[in-house]
Amino acid sequence: MASKYSIIQYVPNPIANERINIGVVAFNEAQVRVQFLNNWERVRLFGMEDVTFLKEFADRMSQAADSGLIFPGDNPNTPYQERLKKISTDWLNSIQWTEPRGSLEDVDSLLEDIASNFLVDLTSPKPYVRDRQVAARLTTNKIKNVLRQSIKNDAKELLKINHTVSGSYDKHKFDAVVANGRSYFAAHGVSFEVKITENLQKSLFWMITDVKQCQPDFPIVIVALPPRSDSENYQEYQQNYQQATLNYSKMGAKVLQEDNVEIGVSKILQECGVIVA
Repeated sequence: MASKYSIIQYVPNPIANERINIGVVAFNEAQVRVQFLNNWERVRLFGMEDVTFLKEFADRMSQAADSGLIFPGDNPNTPYQERLKKISTDWLNSIQWTEPRGSLEDVDSLLEDIASNFLVDLTSPKPYVRDRQVAARLTTNKIKNVLRQSIKNDAKELLKINHTVSGSYDKHKFDAVVANGRSYFAAHGVSFEVKITENLQKSLFWMITDVKQCQPDFPIVIVALPPRSDSENYQEYQQNYQQATLNYSKMGAKVLQEDNVEIGVSKILQECGVIVA
């Protein structure tokens, strides 16, 4: 699937039209990935003003990307390229987008490339932490590996990325769904290596409970990345992790760790009759 990208820029004085790159977005019809600067000091000096509003914007856009949106409140029924093209031409304040450009790379590879090329992040090295988007990719890739090893040629057709499952009151988009005419099970990744927002947590609880109310026997897998032991906020993150994973289980979801995803998924697929033991 063809991908596109755009550079997000800060323009403190639109009349002077001087600008600095603050983020990048890569997308196709199924995925949105964003990345912003870690160190905003260079941006603060460039604009000579408080950049708190830029950090808040980055947080909102990152959360929107988790829901498949390019920007909070945009229209998911319009193709991504049309939405971003409209944003890039209509946005007139101090945050602007460049005209979308195409690429043959997949979204994740494209994001890595454009981030390294367009973002100057003058920050000291920090331990690599995996966010929600990384957890989603990990979940999808591990399920893809199980399918490839078990059924080979049909794996691509069975795995649905960012696919919706119906609940009693709403439809919910999961990172990965194995389906062939009907859905066999759904999986979603979450990372506790970073701070989990209250909105994200409530959204995940709602996904599980609503689907389970409609389909009590439908398997839901939550791939949970535990907090890093070297994190400054380890105790807080660990408490959140333990409480959240306990709640997922009580709601009927199966919680899997990174190193046992393949075994857990294989067992579910065998029980569903998708693969033969």
